[in-house]
Formats: sequence, structure tokens, C-alpha cells
Amino acid sequence: MTGRLNPMATKWNGLMKRSAGILAFASLAVAAPAVAQQSQSDSLLTVNHYLDLEQVANPQISPDGKTIVYSRGWIDKQNDKWESAIWVMNADGTKNRFLVKGGSPIWSPDGTRIAYVAPGEAPKGAQIFVRYMDAEGGTSQVTRLTEGPGSLQWSPDGKWLSFTKVVPKTDPTTLTVDMPAAPPNAKWTPGPRVVERLHYRMDRSGYSEVGFTHLFVVPADGGSPRQLTSGDWSVGNAFDGLTFGAQYDWLPNGKTIVIEGLNEPDADLTYRDGNIYAVDVATAAIKRLTPERGSWSHPVISPDGSKIAYTGYPFVKQTYRVADLYVMNADGTG
Repeated sequence: MTGRLNPMATKWNGLMKRSAGILAFASLAVAAPAVAQQSQSDSLLTVNHYLDLEQVANPQISPDGKTIVYSRGWIDKQNDKWESAIWVMNADGTKNRFLVKGGSPIWSPDGTRIAYVAPGEAPKGAQIFVRYMDAEGGTSQVTRLTEGPGSLQWSPDGKWLSFTKVVPKTDPTTLTVDMPAAPPNAKWTPGPRVVERLHYRMDRSGYSEVGFTHLFVVPADGGSPRQLTSGDWSVGNAFDGLTFGAQYDWLPNGKTIVIEGLNEPDADLTYRDGNIYAVDVATAAIKRLTPERGSWSHPVISPDGSKIAYTGYPFVKQTYRVADLYVMNADGTG
């Protein structure tokens, strides 16, 4: 039979392969419940360990270099969510202790205070707090926001706090239909949602808030926030139309803030475009510093205020490109 296929041998080999596959699948099916029902173990990482996980983040060194504050997170087993607290320790790791509930701590320029974000009393939700780091440790709630703050920073003189938050916008395309009043305790289907934006939801988050992220300042000892940027665009480096926080920096004189973003009418339709802007704190006037189209982001001011370092690259049609490091004068020249 040399040179010819043996039909019986071929069928036998095929049958044996199928049988081996069935046996392997059966073995996995028998083993699977054993893995799923695995009990708590001191030597293996099991699902049960998830509720015991803790994490630390965002260490901040005091201006004098002697103290470190940082965020410490743990899982609230009753409500299935992460909670956060701020801890403090000496720079050598000694005297590690709880300080206050909250997260995202940042030192004031003189090191006498920290600003942080924590649940507010009125209204509910994330608010900005300031805590004095002296023996008394007085704490004050600085904001009364209806939307949570982010990207918190101090002004160079310590008199102001800057932050970003979503500015809600009423969607003109919201579909309204006159409906009869619902009977008591009725569970009617929610009304329809109409969207005109390309990016209206995110993985792991669901529908996005209808509005745009803008920059604000508020007196560090409390008061009404003042909005510095406005319009149908968001501050922050956007990836495929979605913004994840905002990188910005104050000039040492406290008169100007340099931000990243895309103040263009078609920002929702761009992939990786971004510009660097200078915002006048007193007048809210905004000036574009990067004239060439590209993906420009992460501005950082030099200590003397004369230069701006930033990252990015000129516009390309590729879907990905490694960023380069750039530097320019504070007025956008050079």
C-alpha cells in the first residue's frame, strides 16, 4: 500500500483524535468545579483574596522634604467599592499613620497645608478640602460642587486652588414626548436617550455625562469657583475623543496657566489632536501656543517661568506614533 492512503487507518486516526479531544474536554469539565470551589489559601491567589486587597498611590513629598502624604485604598466589602484615605509618614518611613479620609493629596507651596478630595457633607459627592498640617490640624470644605473635581493644583502663592470639572450642558436633541402621569409605584421603561456626539459612552463607565471638562479656580480658604475656560470642548489630552484628566501648570508669577486640550469645533471627531494653550487667570483670555497641528500635551513650566517643556509630535496619518520631548518659550515662540 506504499504511496496510497489507507482509508481504515485514516478513519481510525481521526477517531482516536476525536476521542482524545473528548477525554481532554471531559477532564477539564471535571477539574473546573474544583478550581471554582477552591477554598481560601495562604499560598495561592484566589478570588477570595480580592476583598482583602489594598493599594497605595500618589505619594507627595512636603516642600521641606521631611514628610510624605499618600493615598491608601481598600475595598468596602459591604458596598463592593473602593474606599480611600490619606496617610502620612516621615520621609524615612517612620511614624506611618492615618491622617484623614479622602484622596489625591497635594501640598501647598509653603508646606503648611494639603488640599485633597473627599466626600462632602453638603452637597453630597466629591469636594475639595484643605487641612492645616500643624498640631491642631484644622480642616475646611472649600467647594460645594455638584460635579466632582479633578486635576487639583495650588497656585504658586498658595492663595488659589485650580481644578477641572465637567460643566453640564443641556442636550438640545433630548426627545420629549407628552406622557400621562405614571400610576403610583409604577415601573415604566426609562425615556429614550438621543445623542449626536460620536463619543457618548466609555468602556467600564457607560454613558458619559453630557457636558465638557473645563478649568476652574477657587480661593484656598473657600469661596465661589470661577470658570476659566468655556465652550464645546474639553481641557485635557484626548485619545480618540475621550479625555482622561488634564495636565496643566502655573507660571511662577501666578498670572497664567498653561493647559492642554483641543479648542476646536470638530474636537469630537479627531483621533489624537491636541494643543497647548495659555490662559490668563485674571481675564480668562486664552491663547494657542502650538501653531502646528499635532498631538501636543503634558506642558510643564521651567522653575524660572521662561520655558515650557511638553510632549507630542506633528500630525501624522498613522494610528500610533511615539511622542517626542519639545521645549518652547513661555509665549509660544522658539
